[in-house]
Amino acid sequence: MTRHRRRGTVHVRFSVHETPGVTVTASPRTATGTGALAAAARGTAQRALAQAGRGHIGGRLELRAPAQAAPGPRRRRAVRRAADRAVALAVRTALRGGTADVRVRVRVRPPA
Repeated sequence: MTRHRRRGTVHVRFSVHETPGVTVTASPRTATGTGALAAAARGTAQRALAQAGRGHIGGRLELRAPAQAAPGPRRRRAVRRAADRAVALAVRTALRGGTADVRVRVRVRPPA
């Protein structure tokens, strides 16, 4: 098994819609705590749209995150950070007219 598979990646796809609001769909195999992760992803997408001056539009966000192999606060934070980065990048890419299909590697920070 490669290191890439052990750590996992967050996969986000965003499509822009003219109706306001962001809907989030999560894969059934997504990490535990899907509700909190989906709510955070929705907030990140809305913030990215507002920062781009497009807060009046919305979109559909498809979120896939790795299941937590080693549950714990450090792993949950790493998945959340990766999801935030992926969502923001997917929204910016979609607004520029590009392919809004983004994968971001989950990087767990070592203990201090």
